[in-house]
Amino acid sequence: MKEYLPYLAVIGSVIAFLFAVFKYLSDKRVSEQNKRFDQFHKIFDWVAGRTADGKPLVNTQQAMAVYQLSEFPEYAYMSLPIINYYLAETDGESDESLFRVSLIEASKRLKGNV
Repeated sequence: MKEYLPYLAVIGSVIAFLFAVFKYLSDKRVSEQNKRFDQFHKIFDWVAGRTADGKPLVNTQQAMAVYQLSEFPEYAYMSLPIINYYLAETDGESDESLFRVSLIEASKRLKGNV
């Protein structure tokens, strides 16, 4: 049994090291996911036409926020219903308006990721 002890120690060390690496990578992935969701949430506030503290945005800022929604394809299932709502709300507007163009483009990009 004593002849196997050095091998068991090495195997135990390797297992501990691999577990630490796995834990680090797992924590980093969760942290990145949380950071992305926070960014998405901030942009979602802007799409609504307000900053996080309730100040109104200029139309161009709101349109830019809509474009940015397409950078978050993992949340397309949440973005598309809101985009469709705003498309319905702006139905009477020209398809050349900046806000409506951004809605149409973001919708096209996100539908390709669903």
